[in-house]
Amino acid sequence: MSATTQDSAFQSTLLYYLIVFSELWETPAPSSLEMQTRFENARISSGGIYTMNPLYCAFSKEKSAACDELNVGNYDGDGIVYKRDHHWNKTVAIPSQASALRLSGKLDPQTAHKHAEALLNVLDGENKELITFDYTSHGTLMTTQMVAGDQTSEVCGMKILASYVRNGGDLQRMDKSCVDQMSGFDLTPPENYVVMFLSTDEAYDGAFNSSFSSYSS
Repeated sequence: MSATTQDSAFQSTLLYYLIVFSELWETPAPSSLEMQTRFENARISSGGIYTMNPLYCAFSKEKSAACDELNVGNYDGDGIVYKRDHHWNKTVAIPSQASALRLSGKLDPQTAHKHAEALLNVLDGENKELITFDYTSHGTLMTTQMVAGDQTSEVCGMKILASYVRNGGDLQRMDKSCVDQMSGFDLTPPENYVVMFLSTDEAYDGAFNSSFSSYSS
């Protein structure tokens, strides 16, 4: 709230929650215990979303068993959500003058790659393309550095998007050559991660070092 730079105008936590709770949240909301159980049983996850259940109930003022138990929506005024219209959860036909481009990472635990493939298949039209990054996680416009581990290097996803826009959405003219130029898969974790999460200096064969435990506390 105290940020004064122009960039702060392009990020709104309130708008984020408005969209997530209006369009993406499961309704009626499962209990926090059910959501925690799903999280704990998942092989990989981007985080404990179950902790957001009270926030959802406060925003939505939903009348459900889960929200009634939390008792956070009993304030005056309307909830901060909007109704789902007839376009919600429906695929569309690609207009004749337009194209559809999707970027997806196969290691994305938050928006799984299989859903990107499913959406591409149901989009009505032929002028569409899905570009896949084999070893990239969530947020391909930020996580597809040309030099692995170098946050200052060029980002392949952004290069593709820029080319797509520059060529007026023409998929044939779009330059996606950077995909084949990206670094290969590297299973060597950063040293600070190894120390912080594993309390050792070698991820695979290193011995536990109790002196490292203080770094993670």
